Amino acid sequence: MAREDSSRVRLIGTLEARGPLSRAALARETGLSRATVSTLVAELMADGTVHEAGDGGRGRAIGRPGVPVALRRSQGFYVGVDFGRLNLRVAIADTSYRIIDESVGGFDVDVPAQVALDRAAAAVDALIERTGVDHALVRAVGVGVPGPVDERTGMLHAGSILASWVGADVPGGLRQRASLPVHIDNDANLGALAESTFGGAVGARTALYVLLSVGVGLGIVIEGEVFRGAIGIAGELGHVVVDEKGDVCRCGSRGCLEAMISVNTLRNALRTSLGPIGVDEMIAHALAGHVGARRVIADAGTMVGRLVGDLCNYFNPDLILVGGELARAGALVIDPLETSMRRYAIARAVEHVQVTGGALGDRAEVLGAILFAAQKDRIAAARADVARVAS
Repeated sequence: MAREDSSRVRLIGTLEARGPLSRAALARETGLSRATVSTLVAELMADGTVHEAGDGGRGRAIGRPGVPVALRRSQGFYVGVDFGRLNLRVAIADTSYRIIDESVGGFDVDVPAQVALDRAAAAVDALIERTGVDHALVRAVGVGVPGPVDERTGMLHAGSILASWVGADVPGGLRQRASLPVHIDNDANLGALAESTFGGAVGARTALYVLLSVGVGLGIVIEGEVFRGAIGIAGELGHVVVDEKGDVCRCGSRGCLEAMISVNTLRNALRTSLGPIGVDEMIAHALAGHVGARRVIADAGTMVGRLVGDLCNYFNPDLILVGGELARAGALVIDPLETSMRRYAIARAVEHVQVTGGALGDRAEVLGAILFAAQKDRIAAARADVARVAS
């Protein structure tokens, strides 16, 4: 085989195994030079083998180095379901990961699993019907949940913010209701996956995605791969104890970070001055200059930053992305987070780290669920091919 043909096969094989990757990531993964990758991508685009993938409808200029390249596959669709900490978001996308349509509704983490699964299945069915997509062409569904997921079984671990869901077969329940393959992961992992594929973490060697909402999540991306640990529960930042005499957390421990800075805790702290308010109202008040609202958000950023500083000592990241509802406060939470991080980390560990808000906003987790569904679909297809050859 000629060297050019070998490089071409290596590049295509990498895209098949990993899914959409930027040209820079392809160079790292294949060991080919960036010039060779650029030439091969241009040739493969010309003959229709690959194309530049979408970025969830945000729009980017064609040919930019950070734009992911994907194999052009036969017609098909993926569905993402994000059981967000405040909303249930469902989206359907084509194989270029362009979101065709989506729906968003309120969600309460105290809703029983079976009720939530009924709602999610109904939303999936409604979206498929509304878009006119043939159900048979939907290849898989990805599901994000705010809690630690055992990647071997798809079950939620104790300590999840969805306390009543522990022990429930979420992927199996939705699979039965929707008659589709279903795959589940932690929502922060999925947000990190999306940001590293299409968003603000494209090209980062080590990125931390800090999700600040009703709970606190952490997605860790190392060399383009989401790090999940031995059984899938790496990144439980919300359950690091920061005050042994603090409030009891949902997980049963006392003084967890999540119990201290949940957006619900923050808005309740403002009840005396602002009365009962929602999260969006709290952030609006802070952006408008309300001293109390700005204070509780800044304090939350400072507390998170101290733990992120520890993470910088462990992982030496080049990027910290902040997502979730609290990220809408922008600099009000990010600046104190960064200041605290730099105070408590080793200077060299944070010398080159960038701290910023996520690029994909509220769509990060659902887009990550779509990407996760596609990854699992590719693995299933590869195993089926091996089985056919073996037989």
